[in-house]
Amino acid sequence: MSPFQIPPEQEACLRIIDEYRRGRLSLEDAAPRLQAALSANPHGLNIQVSPSLRRLFAEIARLNGRAPLEVAPDPDRHAGGGSDMLEDLEGKAWRAITHHPRGRELLSFSCHFAAATEAAARRLVAWLETHGNHHVTLESPAVADAVDWIVRADTPATRWTRVGVAQWAGSLRAAPLAGEASFMGWGV
Repeated sequence: MSPFQIPPEQEACLRIIDEYRRGRLSLEDAAPRLQAALSANPHGLNIQVSPSLRRLFAEIARLNGRAPLEVAPDPDRHAGGGSDMLEDLEGKAWRAITHHPRGRELLSFSCHFAAATEAAARRLVAWLETHGNHHVTLESPAVADAVDWIVRADTPATRWTRVGVAQWAGSLRAAPLAGEASFMGWGV
């Protein structure tokens, strides 16, 4: 099995979830099918239960004779601000650029944040637009199918230098998170 393939039992579960999310399967049809697929899956399934999937997993719990688990967001989810993701960001980003197959070409960094409130998200948007020349988009929890507001930021395509990478990483570490938002990831 290549590292990009998943076992067929996991794929079966993910296909049912995808069909449910796309509206091709009703809750009444998807829940028993996913219940059976999960039972036949020895590998487990590591997914985030987004707001759109909560009803499906609550129905599976009911079918299994269990009380549905309340899936409320952790009120302290932004306490660390994603500090683990920001640790050595400059070094990781520089290595990503220097080892990138197109490392000598113009490349862009992308990153995203999650914010508990619209006000915190809008502060992040303003910060990113004025510190680092990012193109920024904002999605509400309903649009993002998430608990939080999602802020995505892309740098212009640039031929990166070590100094430029350090400035980019520094701007992200200085973003106004204030316990209300978290850095969630980045890529080239």
